[in-house]
Amino acid sequence: MRKKPLSRQVVVVAGGSYGLGRAIAAAAARRGATVVVGARGRDGLDGAVRDIEAAGSRALALETDVSDREQVQALADRAAERFGRIDTWIANAMVTVYAEAHRLEDDELRRVFDVNFFGGVYGYWAALPYLRDSRGTFVQIASALSYRGIPLQAAYCATKAALRTFFETARVEQRKERSGVDISVILPGAINTPQFDRARQKMGLQPQPVPPIYQPEPFAEAVVRCCERPVRELPVSWGAQKLLWGQKLSPRAGDYILLRNGWKGQHTSEPKPQDSPDNLFDVLAGDPGAHGRFDDRSRRSTAWTWLRLYRGRIGAAAALGTMGLLAGRSGRFPTR
Repeated sequence: MRKKPLSRQVVVVAGGSYGLGRAIAAAAARRGATVVVGARGRDGLDGAVRDIEAAGSRALALETDVSDREQVQALADRAAERFGRIDTWIANAMVTVYAEAHRLEDDELRRVFDVNFFGGVYGYWAALPYLRDSRGTFVQIASALSYRGIPLQAAYCATKAALRTFFETARVEQRKERSGVDISVILPGAINTPQFDRARQKMGLQPQPVPPIYQPEPFAEAVVRCCERPVRELPVSWGAQKLLWGQKLSPRAGDYILLRNGWKGQHTSEPKPQDSPDNLFDVLAGDPGAHGRFDDRSRRSTAWTWLRLYRGRIGAAAALGTMGLLAGRSGRFPTR
C-alpha cells in the first residue's frame, strides 16, 4: 500500500541523535516531513533539530531512553499532541558489546536486549494506536545479522533476530485485522557511524564495521522510501544481500569464513583500552553527527538497493523504450 507523501507525514525517529538515525531524520526533513526525534543525548538531539530545521521542516526532540516503556509512550503522546498524528515510527536505537558470548556479563546482555529489542517493541506498542488512525507505517531498523550470528556479536545478533521474528508475527496480525498499518524491517549492512567509537568492547582494539562499509546516507534514503512505499523486509547494500543468500545456501560455509575472518574483520590494529567510556549504560557527551571515523573507506551509494527499490521505474523506462522502438518501425504507436 502506498502511503501519503513524506511532505504530509509526521515521522518519529526513536534513536535519531547520531549515526543512521540522524541521517534518516535529515533525509525525511529534506522531503518535507515533520520529524520528531527521541534519544538519550541532549547534544545529539540539538544537532538533529538543527539539521531538520535547516532543511525547512518542523522538529521536536525529546530525551528518551527507549528501554523505559513510559518514556517511549511519552515520546509518542507528545508527538501526536504537538502535531496531531503519527504517520511513521522508525525504531532505530541500538547498543552493543564486542565480546565472545561466554564473556558477556548478564547485565550487559540484558541491557542490549532492553535497548535493541524492547526499545523496538515499546515503540510498536506506543505508536500502534496512532498508526491505526493514520493507516501508517512502523519501520524497524534490524540488521543483515538478523539472519546470521557472527563472533563477538552474540548480544547484538540475538536482539536483531528477535526483532525480525517479533515483527514477522506482528505484520501478519495487522494484515488479519486490516488495520492499514504496514511493518517494514530494514536489514542494513555495515555503516560508517559513530557507534564504533561508543560501543563497549573487550577486544582491546578499535572496533570497525565489517567491510564493505557504506555511508549512512544511502541507507537513510532507503528507509525514508519505505515511509511512502513500505517493503516487507529490505536488505540494504550488496554486502547485506550476499550475507542473506550465503546463509540460505550454506550456513556451514559461513562458519568457515567466520573462523578465518570473523574476528579480524571487526577491528582495526589501533589499540583501545577495554575500560574506555562507552554508551551501554551512560550517555556520552557531545554531538558526533551521522558519520563515523571511516569516511575514507566508505561507499557513498549502493546500486543493488537502488535497483531493488526503483525497479518499477526501470520497467516503465524499458516499456517506454520498447513503445518508442515499435512506433519508429511502424510510424505510429501501438494501440494494443
